[in-house]
Amino acid sequence: MKRIEISIKWLFVIVILLLIAGTSISNYIFSYHLYRKNIAENINNIAENLKLNTDKFTTTIETFLYNMQGLVCCGIIKFDEVEKTNNFFIHFMQKFPYVTSINYGDGRGNGYLILHDGDRWLNRIKRAEKKGYVYWHSLSREGKIINTEIKVDDYDPRSTTWYRQALNSDGIQWSREYIFRTTKDPGITASMLLCSKNGEVIGVDVMIKDFSLFLNEISKKLITGSELYLLSNGNHIVAFVNNISPEKGRIYEVNEREFPHLYSALSAIEKDRKLKIFEFKGKKWFLSINKWYLGSREMSLVVLIPHSSVIASLNLYSFYQILLSLFIAFLILIYLTKNYTYPMIEMSEEIKNLGIKPINLENYTNRKDEIGILSRAIVNASYQLIEKRELEQKLTKAGQFEAVKRSLHEAVHRFKDLINAIQGFAILARNKITDSFAINSVDQIINASKKAIYLTKEILTLTAERKYEIKKTDLNSLLSTMKSKIESFMGDEIKTEFVLYEGALIAGIDTEAFSEAIINILANAKEAMPEGGTLTIKTEMTNISDKSYALIVIKDTGIGMDKETKERVFEPFFTTKGAKGTGLGLPITYRIILDHGGFIELDSETNIGTTFRIYLPLYSEEV
Repeated sequence: MKRIEISIKWLFVIVILLLIAGTSISNYIFSYHLYRKNIAENINNIAENLKLNTDKFTTTIETFLYNMQGLVCCGIIKFDEVEKTNNFFIHFMQKFPYVTSINYGDGRGNGYLILHDGDRWLNRIKRAEKKGYVYWHSLSREGKIINTEIKVDDYDPRSTTWYRQALNSDGIQWSREYIFRTTKDPGITASMLLCSKNGEVIGVDVMIKDFSLFLNEISKKLITGSELYLLSNGNHIVAFVNNISPEKGRIYEVNEREFPHLYSALSAIEKDRKLKIFEFKGKKWFLSINKWYLGSREMSLVVLIPHSSVIASLNLYSFYQILLSLFIAFLILIYLTKNYTYPMIEMSEEIKNLGIKPINLENYTNRKDEIGILSRAIVNASYQLIEKRELEQKLTKAGQFEAVKRSLHEAVHRFKDLINAIQGFAILARNKITDSFAINSVDQIINASKKAIYLTKEILTLTAERKYEIKKTDLNSLLSTMKSKIESFMGDEIKTEFVLYEGALIAGIDTEAFSEAIINILANAKEAMPEGGTLTIKTEMTNISDKSYALIVIKDTGIGMDKETKERVFEPFFTTKGAKGTGLGLPITYRIILDHGGFIELDSETNIGTTFRIYLPLYSEEV
């Protein structure tokens, strides 16, 4: 089976998309349940508010009826005193505007009604002795009779629902819904027997349309398309809000023909307070039923909310959430690409130069994260493969140097023998001649041969197998003892600085030979700073190919070297000092360092200065 390989960049994209998808799905599910919970809580709050308001006017009306029982039976309120009674009732009805009318009747057929009809106050009086007609009074806001009309009417309070209901029971009775005779509107009446001996009954009317107005206000707080029904005793529809316009003067009951949606909901699901889902004509709906009692009648608030509206809201919410998540993911991807993918690509390109040239990743090496760790490892590996390749080259050169050295050693010995012969014969001739010109010429030959013999001694020092007295030595201590000598050698015009490694640097050293090597370097540094400058001698410990070395850095601020001089500075007899120099000082230094198992490096730039780096292998154990 073929392995699937993807780049880190696309791996980031896939991971981010998976995170977005997982977050969106889980958030969608969570939001759906939270939305559903909020709907249920909202409906319960609405139902509780409706119940609270219902209880409020129920309590108010029932308290009023009990007070009326006491006032009438004690003779404080007399319905014969019409204007006084009007004033009392108008004051009560103005305070509680949901009371639309108040009725009174007795066992003889006398009747009284006060009605609030829009901006008008009306009063109807039925006299038992006046059969076939009633008195209608127009009233002021204080209950005064403004105008009176006599109308033909066979009204008898004893035939009304509210009268018969209260006459045959104890306490307050709330009627079922019926059409008011006066307003032709559906309503309910709370009635109570005042004095049983006279058959006096009082009733308080509330119109159903007031409940409808209240339901309309409630529907504004719900999702568009929601339906609300206020039921009485399970099958009487007191008020409703749906796409049906209620007919004036009609009382509705639950039936499949006119209210199929409500009928299906009540038939399919138990009536409880929990929010449930049911299907009607292929569409899902949320259903909630809340119940309470209005006097002796059971009231139910049925709420139907379209499931599709909730899903549409959630889909819109999810769309914006995903859009925002993708935008954030895009920013994250840019950040990851800029800070991780591109650096890794750049590092992979630079790795091609590993061991060939130094790798510079200075933009990343100071970072504290994984990119910083990786870049530092690559840079260190690069330098180690190069502080190793150069070592191999130096060792190769050292081998070549040994071969040249042996050949040169033999040649110098032969040359020395020739010079000795020339000098010997010149001395013999000097003693035999008298001519002043000849004597001067022979003296020049003798002096030249002496210089040649001195030069051959230096060459032999460079090419001969030098005997060293190697001892374990702390380089820091050795350089500290040389400090005064070095400062004196460099003179007052040159400032000398020592920056020594804090720990011990133990190496195998011939102190005499090492001092000679250092002085040769210092002589070149002094020559390069004729007008003064700064000489810095620094020591530290470093590792090359898993081997520890002491590093001695000697840096001057002199005139520096050009490219050709840097390449030839360790060649024997190469000098920039003309006849003043032999060109053997630095080659001897190079030879001494090689004989100690180390190597030497040179960096120099014209008009900036020269830096020598001497590497000597360290002993692993301490002194």
